[in-house]
Amino acid sequence: MENFIKADIFFFITSIFVVILTIVLAIGAFYVIAILRDLKHISARAKVEGDELMEDIKNLRQNVKIQGAGLKSISRFFSSLFNKKKNNH
Repeated sequence: MENFIKADIFFFITSIFVVILTIVLAIGAFYVIAILRDLKHISARAKVEGDELMEDIKNLRQNVKIQGAGLKSISRFFSSLFNKKKNNH
């Protein structure tokens, strides 16, 4: 008779553990799904912004080809940016 009581206690404790584990895993899955949705949104946004950046660079290259003197102004612009950073530090 004592063995049946021990078996009942074991199955009761095991059942409670399984229920708690299932609840914890369900909550964890909910958070993982929310994080994956956010990552999907961020990666889609980065793709759009990257495409727009490539288009801007393509337009800049076309303008530089058309306006050869513009290359000097662009190089002066970037060199002035770097010189300001060096002077600030």
